[in-house]
Amino acid sequence: MPAESKAFFAKLLLKWWEKNGRKFPWRNTKDPYAVLIAEILLRKTTAKQVERVYNSFISRYYSPDLLAGAEEAELKKMLKPLGLGGRSKLLIEFGKVLVEKFSGTVPDKAEDLMKLPGVGLYSANAVLSFIYGQKVSTLDSNFIRVIKRVFGFTSSKARARNDKRAWEFANSLVPKGRSREFNWAVLDFASLVCKSRSPLCSQCILKNYCVFFADSRKIEK
Repeated sequence: MPAESKAFFAKLLLKWWEKNGRKFPWRNTKDPYAVLIAEILLRKTTAKQVERVYNSFISRYYSPDLLAGAEEAELKKMLKPLGLGGRSKLLIEFGKVLVEKFSGTVPDKAEDLMKLPGVGLYSANAVLSFIYGQKVSTLDSNFIRVIKRVFGFTSSKARARNDKRAWEFANSLVPKGRSREFNWAVLDFASLVCKSRSPLCSQCILKNYCVFFADSRKIEK
């Protein structure tokens, strides 16, 4: 895919996001700890659910030290209404490792971030992108769906998020200096327009450049 096509994709997506981007409390912070807490809570649940407890959680456990010393029962009670009670142990362990191995300071390197419980490459890149402005992607199932449809990108791996090529391709799309906004734009676009089921192709700003849309038009004819 020519570099100019990737740049055009990013430009259109950012333009769309400036008008349609969603607002969440974890997007209003420059605290890497708060971002990682959000990422751990968001796993296998919805942003709407997490939004219900996020501010209360951060107010109560606003530092790694407090989280490391949290009472599991209290933490479980806070998260149970969302079906996240099982993450209480993980969160406490996350706090402990952050305090014991990193003196309570969130690192700025992927290899160090991934030493924290519950933090994989996606969560590490979220911190590197959203907080430190590094030119990396937050490749998840939503991001994969967008690049598969728009660019026709396919992976030979059963799980594309484990494919080095997929990460390289996604990283190549990130515009310099707009990493944070771009990654949010892909996520919001995937949730609001390029949905897993019933994508809103007729409303899509990328439809004239999208492999999936072109193929669907051929089938209709």
